[in-house]
Amino acid sequence: MNFFDIFICIPLVWGIYKGFTKGFVIEVAGIVAFFLGVWVATKFSGSMQGLFSFAGDYKHIVSFCLLFLVSVLLIFLVAKLIDKIVKGASLSMVNKIAGAVFGGLKYTLILSVLFFVFDALEASYPILTSKTKQESLLYKPVALIAPAIIPGLDKNKAKEMLPDPQNVKVEVKVKTP
Repeated sequence: MNFFDIFICIPLVWGIYKGFTKGFVIEVAGIVAFFLGVWVATKFSGSMQGLFSFAGDYKHIVSFCLLFLVSVLLIFLVAKLIDKIVKGASLSMVNKIAGAVFGGLKYTLILSVLFFVFDALEASYPILTSKTKQESLLYKPVALIAPAIIPGLDKNKAKEMLPDPQNVKVEVKVKTP
């Protein structure tokens, strides 16, 4: 075990804590609200643009944001209603324990995706040493999760999408008064 394991444990413990305090219903609603909100906003923002009378190129952005926010709000209202029903049925502790498990799994998946990106960047942008990864008890098990459950994750494709650091040029202009 090394310092990096502590770095891995912090978000996992945070996810478990947040899941326990919010409960399973609200945790799941957060993920569903995000993805469904993006889908609804993407699908219907084009047809909603005609409802706005202001000029400019912002109609699409405004309609997307409004649809996203309304979708998320509606999903959370339904989730709060379900959460109250669960509490009324004396299933509050089950909801909290399931929320803790789900929160821990959610943060594990987030870390796994980050590790996937780190590994894809490794040749061009060294972030972690191989010694740190080898000595870590949690790195390898967590890193294997995202590629196992997210179809299409491919390090070679990720590397192709990233710019070659030798071809990246940064120009800094300083204005002096």
